Amino acid sequence: MSASKDWSRRHFLQSAAATAAGLANRNAALGLLAGAQAAATQAATEDYRALVCIFLAGGNDGFNVLIPSDTTRYQTYKTARGNLAFSTDQLLALNASTSKTYAVSTSAPGFQALYNKGQLAFLANVGTLLEPTSKKAYLAGTNLPPQLYSHSDQSDQGMANELDALQKLGWGGRIADLLSPLNGTSTLPLGVSIGGNNLFQIGSTAVPYYMGTSGVSNFYVTSNGNTDPRTRAFNKMLAASVANGGLLEQEFGQSVQKTLGLSQTLIAALAKSSVGSGIWPGSYLAQQLQMVARMISVRNTFGVKRQVFYVVQGGYDTHDDQPNRHNALINDLSAAVAAFHSTMDEFGIGNGVTSFTLSDFGRTLTSNGDGSDHAWGNVQMVAGGSVLGGNVYGTFPNQTIDGPDDASYGRLIPTTSIDQYGATLARWFGANDTDLATIFPHLSRFNSADVGFMSLA
Repeated sequence: MSASKDWSRRHFLQSAAATAAGLANRNAALGLLAGAQAAATQAATEDYRALVCIFLAGGNDGFNVLIPSDTTRYQTYKTARGNLAFSTDQLLALNASTSKTYAVSTSAPGFQALYNKGQLAFLANVGTLLEPTSKKAYLAGTNLPPQLYSHSDQSDQGMANELDALQKLGWGGRIADLLSPLNGTSTLPLGVSIGGNNLFQIGSTAVPYYMGTSGVSNFYVTSNGNTDPRTRAFNKMLAASVANGGLLEQEFGQSVQKTLGLSQTLIAALAKSSVGSGIWPGSYLAQQLQMVARMISVRNTFGVKRQVFYVVQGGYDTHDDQPNRHNALINDLSAAVAAFHSTMDEFGIGNGVTSFTLSDFGRTLTSNGDGSDHAWGNVQMVAGGSVLGGNVYGTFPNQTIDGPDDASYGRLIPTTSIDQYGATLARWFGANDTDLATIFPHLSRFNSADVGFMSLA
């Protein structure tokens, strides 16, 4: 064995397993479609809900995702954004319920389709906040989140939402701490990450199960199967540590045994999983969402009623070449989210699965000549069958440069907090008022704990 191998508990927990079958291809999906359709009736009535966090790493320019299209506000947008603004022939109209209309760019037809059929909503001007704030408070430096405009700090704050805590835990992890009992004796953690390590899913006791786009990770000690001499020797050593070791050794050994057992169950389950019959994009984000779909398709194998998934799409720090780079990212995101929710509908579980975006922060309305810079308030997206879609929630800001909502240089001051955004999702997921106060300790500072974009029926 190589001396560079890490034998820590974290390594075992994240890596112990054999290699799962590769991503199901379209032919395999077609073969499994009959089984998926047969399960649709049960799926429509079962008590199952999943949240899928899509983290847009680098700071998404949300105000070039959701664009005001009525004449007056579009002109304000165009003036503020300069060479970053979309022309009117680059916009796809969203169904309008008022005189204030919106559009997405031609790079996001998937968002347009989901929005117009009521399965996608936008949350305007959301961000990290300690309490409601204003331009006057910003200029005075009163009760502001620490380290605004810092990638690492704002990513952590958005995922943890404990802006003034010494030990930060993710609000997805705090959800898992409180709601894991709904999963009974299932050995699969409530949190599952396809996007690697993340603060969002870390709780006081909850730790996510880490997977890759191809399934569980290969554990080199047992990679050749149970008949391999090295595997037999390892299992014998493990059993001895559990039977005769000290307390720490016993605990560690039992943890490894459980992880290896779970990995074998996962391998067997994923061999029968499905990604539906639709056509998926070929991007890395789509591959991650395909694995989420596969896990959801075999949910009954693990007896789970609640799951929180995490995936990530990088590249959003668009200081340069933004028109090309950002359009490509949004095109990928739009297509992958549309394919994912089409698959959930095909599985008959569409009302039970909600995806939502998070990002480091928003970006400046002003152009730096070739891109945009770090800012604050942002637009987030929520999709799924239980989303009260076809609407924009929160308060869409005044985009006038140096106007009442502009902190400086086109950095918009949020009017909806991450607390309110997350609490709306967590309430739908099953959290009660007491749970919400624990998950979002600053929630009581805001005038509403529910932004209204989720159906609780």
